[in-house]
Amino acid sequence: MKRTVLGLVVAISLLAPAVFAETFKCDSDRGRRHECSFEGFGRVEFLRQVSRTDCIEGRTWGTEGRHTVWVSNGCRAEFVVRRNREESRDESRDDRRGRRRLIVCESENNTRHRCEADTESGVRISRVLSRNECIEGRSWGYDRRGIWVTNGCRAEFVVGR
Repeated sequence: MKRTVLGLVVAISLLAPAVFAETFKCDSDRGRRHECSFEGFGRVEFLRQVSRTDCIEGRTWGTEGRHTVWVSNGCRAEFVVRRNREESRDESRDDRRGRRRLIVCESENNTRHRCEADTESGVRISRVLSRNECIEGRSWGYDRRGIWVTNGCRAEFVVGR
């Protein structure tokens, strides 16, 4: 009985994708904007606030590009990068072949912003980062020159197949 349960646990752990996490701290010193970068692929999540100043996504902290978190206006916080080993390998493979890329495009102060990208193979939203809605054709879209956002839309976009 013990061997069966142990064998089942081992089999499940081998079949399940491994999830790794890396934590790091990013501090806005003297109210200034500061950028903290991390290596590899993964999804950044806010873990906990360390400062007395509020840390509000999109206002006093956010992500920029694929490997950077920024903080400002006194926000000091800990972040976690969650990595799924299989997804990281797949994403890396696709990115090298030019099939798929993750791009963060942000409308600051509700203004229109363009992010250059090769959109020939299509674009879709991966994750909305703003509190404002991101609606295709209204607050975001794309053409042959890249992705555009407006009305406070901030999102991660997958470009390619």
